[in-house]
Amino acid sequence: MTAPVISVSAALPPVARKNILRYLGMGRAEEDPAVAALIDACLPEFALAARCQACYMELPVFTKDRVIDFGAMRVESASLAKNLEGCQKAILFAATLGTQIDLQRRRAAVTSPARALVLDAIGSAAIEAFCDQLCSEWEEKYPDLRFRPRFSPGYGDLPLEFQKKLLEVLDSKRKAGIVLSDALLMIPQKSVSAIVGMGHTGCTMRFHDCSACSKKDCAFRL
Repeated sequence: MTAPVISVSAALPPVARKNILRYLGMGRAEEDPAVAALIDACLPEFALAARCQACYMELPVFTKDRVIDFGAMRVESASLAKNLEGCQKAILFAATLGTQIDLQRRRAAVTSPARALVLDAIGSAAIEAFCDQLCSEWEEKYPDLRFRPRFSPGYGDLPLEFQKKLLEVLDSKRKAGIVLSDALLMIPQKSVSAIVGMGHTGCTMRFHDCSACSKKDCAFRL
């Protein structure tokens, strides 16, 4: 029997300013006053347009060599097999910020490319914040388990084409309003699909940012 797909709607979580700046390509550079003013102007507008939705399901995981079997589907990927090594279950999910922010950004591009660029960066930081929030809630549900870094189609040797099967299993169009274009691009644009393994060993970081972790020899490093 296939596990149920659960739909989630949520308020937009706080979006870290440092992540907005990172998506703007500013890194650790000092924030420019003009950029700061534009971010401040765009954030309330963005928050009004965003609609955080997600769908997910919990499935058992069986790995053998490069093959991962979720029961509902199988895929071959050495990278994903390494990420899920030792896991008994995984959460498969898709999350989005909705279509209105895509329209908002396209409208802004007509009159102010700079504004559109800032809105795009806010969107990228916001969808990551939403995914972090979902993972935090799942971690609270299973306090005795460690969660692996989320792994999306296109990472490592996991084919981007796997995203089609993943969204089909999640029934993402009906459950969260997420569809896939012929070019395998997710619509709405600010959407993410991923697999999160659950096991008794794994990464100990609160949020899985391997670039910020000093443990260079971690078996779960991406």
